[in-house]
Amino acid sequence: MKIILASKSPRRRKMLKELGIKYTLWNGEADESVSREYKPHTLVKLLAKRKALAAYNDIKTKDTLIISADTVVALNGKILGKPKDDSDARNMLRSMSNTNHSVYSGVAAIYNGRIVCDYQKTDIKFRDITDNEIERYLKTGEHRDKAGSYGIQEKGGYFVEKINGDINNVVGLPVLKLRNMILKEFSIDIFNLEQ
Repeated sequence: MKIILASKSPRRRKMLKELGIKYTLWNGEADESVSREYKPHTLVKLLAKRKALAAYNDIKTKDTLIISADTVVALNGKILGKPKDDSDARNMLRSMSNTNHSVYSGVAAIYNGRIVCDYQKTDIKFRDITDNEIERYLKTGEHRDKAGSYGIQEKGGYFVEKINGDINNVVGLPVLKLRNMILKEFSIDIFNLEQ
């Protein structure tokens, strides 16, 4: 069976590789223009589904499992996407300092024309972050392509005081949720595929 990853996220690619899952990267584009008025869990499911469907419509190959995901950060119900620039990142990080926020990842999979989609939520508590720490963090450039302007698996993890839920979800791919979805809907265990 062939596995296609419909995501440009280097973190998702790395996670699948570390699990020993061999995949082909789909380099196409999906329409990601949506109203930010969606609830976070609805938005990530919608975008993950769009990515999977775009890849499927482009490929349409039997015995191929297509996987996609999308992640957002929400603070007090407001979605924080990827920062537009350093100023936007600075504002996001300041707003999350010494507060709780939630990370939502939508995951979708298509196999032989059937689609399954779900989401995972993880709650994060940031410690009090100083302006100096934020400026030093911004100099690393790590924030640039990340929802909420930080990467928990990198230096941004030092801002985290407490985590409640799946850390893989915060990185961008809730692999256990994905595995359970695919196992239930398609009887495929991606952790046990011969690669």
